[in-house]
Amino acid sequence: MRRLVPILLIILLSYQGYSQTTEYTYSCGDKKSTITWIENRLDSIIYLKTIQGSETHKYVMTRDFNTLSWEYSDTSENIDIKAVLENGIYKIEGTFKSKAYSETYDSKGYPWYQNIGFNVGYSIERTSSFKFECIRPDNLKLYEMQADAKEISNANGNRQQRINISLTGMLSKFFGSDYYIDLSTRKFILYKGRHGAPGTPITTITIKK
Repeated sequence: MRRLVPILLIILLSYQGYSQTTEYTYSCGDKKSTITWIENRLDSIIYLKTIQGSETHKYVMTRDFNTLSWEYSDTSENIDIKAVLENGIYKIEGTFKSKAYSETYDSKGYPWYQNIGFNVGYSIERTSSFKFECIRPDNLKLYEMQADAKEISNANGNRQQRINISLTGMLSKFFGSDYYIDLSTRKFILYKGRHGAPGTPITTITIKK
């Protein structure tokens, strides 16, 4: 029994080592809030939960950071949605703004990166430019996206890289944003983008030190 206790302790400590909490500051005009990311890894699966006020997202991903499922809830908007990708088909079901919702989309075969900040930081290490798919939370439509690695700079002694994210084809002029990644950890550290018509305040998300 005495020998079993240290072994169990080592197992518990090892499991805790796969859990990490990170906080970000969201800012858009006068609106400010905290976003909390809780990441857990167990065997070959990554579990990520993000919380911002009444809004919660839960992601299940493979070790290669491809999304397997996404759950989105917002108590203030009466939203409770779950999306899964099975055999090349996205299935989205639940309640969206107080109404029953059910929709399917065919994948074009690109990886599903639902949490862009988390996914692209690791994926850009393998290739400097790639396409992926993402479901917009505000309308639950599936979009084809493009990620392009840009310049590397130094900030506060850390090397960081800007990654430009845009829609593809004719839609590319309607959406573009920048994600910044810490190259030493591949962690998302900064976001800059405009969510709306010209004149809409820039949205920024910065990691809390």
